[in-house]
Amino acid sequence: MSARGSSDGPATPRRVAVVGGGLVGGSVALACRAAGVDEVVLTDASAGVRERAAARGLADRVEHDVAATVHGAEVVFVAVPAAAVAAVVEKVAEHAAPDAVITDVASLKYDLTVDVESRLTASSRGPDRFVGGHPMAGSERSGPEAADATLFQGATWVLTPTAGTAPRTLQAVSALLRRFGARVLALGPARHDELVALVSHLPQLAASTLADVAGQVAEEAGEVVLALAGGGFRDTTRVAASDAALWRGILAGNRVAVLAALDRYQDRLAQVREALEAHDDDGLETVLERASLARRRLVPKAVHDAVVDLVVALDDRPGTLAVATTALGEAGINVEDLAMRHAVDGGRGALLVRVSATERDRALAALVGQGLAAHVEAS
Repeated sequence: MSARGSSDGPATPRRVAVVGGGLVGGSVALACRAAGVDEVVLTDASAGVRERAAARGLADRVEHDVAATVHGAEVVFVAVPAAAVAAVVEKVAEHAAPDAVITDVASLKYDLTVDVESRLTASSRGPDRFVGGHPMAGSERSGPEAADATLFQGATWVLTPTAGTAPRTLQAVSALLRRFGARVLALGPARHDELVALVSHLPQLAASTLADVAGQVAEEAGEVVLALAGGGFRDTTRVAASDAALWRGILAGNRVAVLAALDRYQDRLAQVREALEAHDDDGLETVLERASLARRRLVPKAVHDAVVDLVVALDDRPGTLAVATTALGEAGINVEDLAMRHAVDGGRGALLVRVSATERDRALAALVGQGLAAHVEAS
């Protein structure tokens, strides 16, 4: 397979199974149909969700159980609550074909990945066929009625391979996600949880605490507070309206990383407070200017760059694929496509990685920094 494009890249799977018919699972099913998958089969533990999913036409077939759903599937998405993922993956592996690849969509990865790989190893059902996933996309709506085939277009979808992940697993899942219009980023499970604590969980807490403070003041000062709340307040506190029970579970599941993110945030707030208290207006402006530059760098306008293919030499041993993809992910480099090129003797191969041309030098540096031999593929 080659990373030169869809014409000679991995073929679109003929059959994809989705376990879970909520917003994300339903959207995956619709995205698969839009991507040209021949047959999409879906199930959900709730009979009501299955009925609503069928009524909406989310899949070609809606089955009543996992076994019937995953039969003959080449790729299986597990889109169930995080606490149920490991048990469902284990059941999927029991009934799916031995060469079917499995992924999930849970928002926390490390503990889940350890649990899944442990279960699949114990049952001899192929931990190498699983790769964790987390689509960074959502909606304030939920359920099969909210499913949207375009939900993942332009969104980052993180995959979390480990040393035990087979190259074909990562390749098959990432190729299908690219057909959804998603931008695939590979990170180690622990690194993923650390970073989402900073860019997702900390903003939730910041928004929630700000709304809580404003709400308390509103009780004391009356509705005048709401009259003064402009677009900045609404934008900053939008996610505070999220489901509290859902976020309780997320924050508890990533407690250590969230505490580390809060420590960083509190240190920066302390600097701002000290500058204000000391009438250090220059120091305050320095923080604000640094933040302004960071915001423009972290959330840039979309630019459709030219792409280049990097060839990364890999030894045929566990972990080398994960080293390469994790190095790129931790450098913040989006992987546009992935493919494997196997050597004839089977002892060595190459990973073909497609990245933006503007990221070429940083990508090469990140790979070389991990001791990997990499070069730009000749045109």
